[in-house]
Amino acid sequence: MLNSKTLHEVLEYSVKTFANNPLMAFVGEKPITFSEFSQKVLQVQDILVQRGIGYQDKVIILSQNSPSWAITYFAIVDMGAVVVPLLPDFTKEEITNCINHSDAKMVFVSQRLSKKTEKEAYQYVETIINLDNFEIIDQKEIQSIGKKSIPQPQDLAEIIYTSGTSGFSKGVMLTHGNLASQLVQIHYIWPISEKDVYLSVLPLSHTFENSLGLLTVVMKGASMYFHNKLPISTTFMESVKIVRPTTILTVPLFIEKAYRNVIKPELEKTVLRRILLTSHLFKRIMYRKAAKKLYKVFGGRLTFFGIGGAKLDGETELFLRLGKHFPYAIGYGLTETAPLIIGANPHQVSWQTTGFPVKDVQVKLVDINPETNEGELWVKAPNVMKGYYKNPELTQTVLTEDGWFKTGDLVTEKKGRYEIKGRIKNVIVGATGENIYPEEIEMVLNQHKLVLESVVVERKGKLVAMVQFNPEELEKRLAIYKEDATKALDYIKKDLLKAANERLNRFSKLSLIIETKADFEKTATLKIKRYLYK
Repeated sequence: MLNSKTLHEVLEYSVKTFANNPLMAFVGEKPITFSEFSQKVLQVQDILVQRGIGYQDKVIILSQNSPSWAITYFAIVDMGAVVVPLLPDFTKEEITNCINHSDAKMVFVSQRLSKKTEKEAYQYVETIINLDNFEIIDQKEIQSIGKKSIPQPQDLAEIIYTSGTSGFSKGVMLTHGNLASQLVQIHYIWPISEKDVYLSVLPLSHTFENSLGLLTVVMKGASMYFHNKLPISTTFMESVKIVRPTTILTVPLFIEKAYRNVIKPELEKTVLRRILLTSHLFKRIMYRKAAKKLYKVFGGRLTFFGIGGAKLDGETELFLRLGKHFPYAIGYGLTETAPLIIGANPHQVSWQTTGFPVKDVQVKLVDINPETNEGELWVKAPNVMKGYYKNPELTQTVLTEDGWFKTGDLVTEKKGRYEIKGRIKNVIVGATGENIYPEEIEMVLNQHKLVLESVVVERKGKLVAMVQFNPEELEKRLAIYKEDATKALDYIKKDLLKAANERLNRFSKLSLIIETKADFEKTATLKIKRYLYK
């Protein structure tokens, strides 16, 4: 198992070892076994070969999570072709650009997402397949049939186009060796077994859910269930009750919203409770009671609640730490590293740090600021990407000749643990040269009852916060003031500005609050697309 060097070897081992184990299904449906999964993979490979797909040919998957998604993914990589999974929340323009840039010969698209494609996207594509039923939607004449190959560790397995917060999608090339080594690294963080049950939340086309979810499940003989009801925000807990998962992978915003909107209001419901929370002893008792209740809400058998994709809010993490009963884990990585490079399992977590480098990962901090001890994190590891597809110039800017990958993140280290401060490209340099991290200011703002989400930007040398208010809390505040709504809103914004600045250092104090009524546009891991708001 841990000796597998390619995804072909991973699948071959798992089908033999776990043949009759349940593997995957939509929530509420009977799961297919590993043996049945293998048969379906072979059937899709027949389609691929008949339509001319061979060694290292590119094939797109554009779909929401489903067993068919996973079957298609393995059918492609197992025969030596290259899978190009696109994020479901990409725009039509982004999808068109990715399909054309990838040189894909075939596209598997679900009915739900077929409306997001344009004719221009398919001008070089030879075959379009309905991923829901594997029927051909459209096809062109091909020169010859394809051929299966046994992939080697150095062969390309997938190209993942990053959603990113900069607005520019890059095609990250990950090899079979990259992904196989990542599976070994994940094993040493948290060795799951065939008894584990995953509930899939994040897109399979994102490396976090792909590597730590799908690929890990297949390698370890575990099972995975896909949530298939919309909207997720109101139907997800129904799936939790049915599946009672042992493992969930998610992003900070998911648990932060649960804490701010449900747990915290309940904890502070009465004057007496608010007084008791000022005592560390009573806070610990109350947090443990609430965390135990949260654990039961998630089915009562959760062992690993993996949080990654961004930094977890400090107040939310304090609740989880003091609460004890909720088994959260923290991970840090990038698409370029397949993705995990630093992590802490539920027994290792420490407040506001991301843990320790995982197995076979070398890290170092470069250009360290002697005053803050912050430096850019560089990584050398077997899970570091091959490069950016058809972009050697950009590849050379992030990969050194001796194999170090420049993450672009500013990090501090203490006793072997690493704390992520922020992206270098997001850092705002203050008037006297100090580094200001908008992410840290946003954490302070987002802890306020009035605030749902925020983005901090620099405008004319001043720090400005764009804020989406909590409508229920805003309505309560507006009712307090007798002035007209416009004046009342100005008072409320001034109060928020004062409350936030009281908690910020002198370099990070805000000058202005601007209300934003529309939801902020986000990436697949629910990070706000900052480039849209500068």
